[in-house]
Amino acid sequence: MKVLLKTLGLSLFLSACAVSPQSVVLQPQASITGPMYGQGRALTINIKDQRSSSILGSRGGVYENSSAISISNDINSALLVAAQQSATQLGFDGTSSAAPAHLTLILEKLSYDTLYNNLIYTVSLDAKITLITTVGGSSHTGHYQTQRSHKFSRLPDAQKNQEIINEVLSTSLGRGLSDLSLANFLAGN
Repeated sequence: MKVLLKTLGLSLFLSACAVSPQSVVLQPQASITGPMYGQGRALTINIKDQRSSSILGSRGGVYENSSAISISNDINSALLVAAQQSATQLGFDGTSSAAPAHLTLILEKLSYDTLYNNLIYTVSLDAKITLITTVGGSSHTGHYQTQRSHKFSRLPDAQKNQEIINEVLSTSLGRGLSDLSLANFLAGN
C-alpha cells in the first residue's frame, strides 16, 4: 500500500512539474444585445493587435517558459470576421445614404495565467479591446474589458482552453458592439 501511495504521489508531483505548451484557434463570436443601430449605413472595419507578445501566457508548472499557450491562427483575421458578422447583424450593409462610418478595433490585452494551490488550478483570463468609431470629423471611443476565472482539478486540455479564451474575447467584443453610447453616437451623426 505504501508503494502505491508513493507512486501515486510521485506521478501527481511529476504531472504538476512538466506542462506541455498548447496552441488554440481563436474564433470569437459576439453576442449582440440592444438596438440594431446600423440602419443601412456603410461601415469599414480595421483591426489592430497591440499586444506586446503573441503568447497569451503560461499553463503553469515548474518550467513556465516552456508551457506557453499561444494562438495558432491569425488573430486579426479572426477578429475581423467576428466584427463583420456583428456589423451585419446590427444592420450595417451600405444601403443607406447616411455618412459612412469607420470602426477601428484594437486588441489591447488577451492574457492567460495559471495558479496552482491546494490541488486546484485557477485559470485567470483577461481580454481588453478598444473600439474607435468615426463618422466625418466626429469620433466615439469605448474601452471594454472582461476578466474571468475558472477552477479545475487538473489543467484544461486545448479544447477547453480554446473555449474559455474565445468566450472571454467574445464577451468583450459583444459588450463593445452592444454599447448604447456607440448606438447613440451613430444615431446623432
